[in-house]
Amino acid sequence: MGIEHFLRTLGLTENETRAYLYLLTTGACVASIIAKRLNIKRTAMYALLEGLEQKEMIFKFEKNGVQHFDAIKEDEIVEICEKKAKETQQILKKAENLRGEFQTIRKKRESFQKFSQNFTDSILEIRGKVSYYQGLEAVTNLINETLELPESEQLCFGLNSYHTEMAGNDWKNYTEKRKEKGMFVRSIQPKTLVSENYQKRDGKELRKTRLVPADQFPGSCEINIIGDTIAMFTTKKTEAIGMKITNKSLAQALKSLFELAWEKAKEYDENRTA
Repeated sequence: MGIEHFLRTLGLTENETRAYLYLLTTGACVASIIAKRLNIKRTAMYALLEGLEQKEMIFKFEKNGVQHFDAIKEDEIVEICEKKAKETQQILKKAENLRGEFQTIRKKRESFQKFSQNFTDSILEIRGKVSYYQGLEAVTNLINETLELPESEQLCFGLNSYHTEMAGNDWKNYTEKRKEKGMFVRSIQPKTLVSENYQKRDGKELRKTRLVPADQFPGSCEINIIGDTIAMFTTKKTEAIGMKITNKSLAQALKSLFELAWEKAKEYDENRTA
């Protein structure tokens, strides 16, 4: 396997491969020179270099007030491959865990085809206002869909097993995307060891969490309120279902209840840490 072909298997585009090999050959260089040598427009080169940096194939540094770029070393490429191999093993394990659920969904397909085309294997949408999600993958879609909403704040109650047992890297990736979007979370959680660790990460994960007694306020499902949208789901044990409702009045009512709970949760949380 040639080096170019190998780099393409790592997800590099043709021009990214050319740029990486150029830096590997010549050493650190500025974007304008790379663009000129590879006959690529300078504006496109910055986006290309940013893509390579995100893929951890190059790094940038400042020299004499000018930004330079250089290729990573071969040992680091091996480390990237090892990381990808671990991620692939995690995906494989998740696929094995979901095998039975995939089979169940496939069996349902024939009966679902008798109904309207509005029905899918795992998601049912009613006039664009209410969507029902069944199965872990569908619930994962529901969670990711909340990132498409324009609002900058999410109100949350309940820490579901999705975060702690079933999501793997999905939850970490979701959190990173939420942080990049700038969506702040105010969260009320029943106090458990998991939620205490969750609270400790608040500063790093753009969130404020208040803990309440788990015996008085248990919560094995999760309810999120974002703008006029309500997203609720549970993945407790083998069950994975969710629902998304878009309605201003319903969302406002739940927001009022959340604010009421948020004030009381402050008292519980402060007493806990006192």
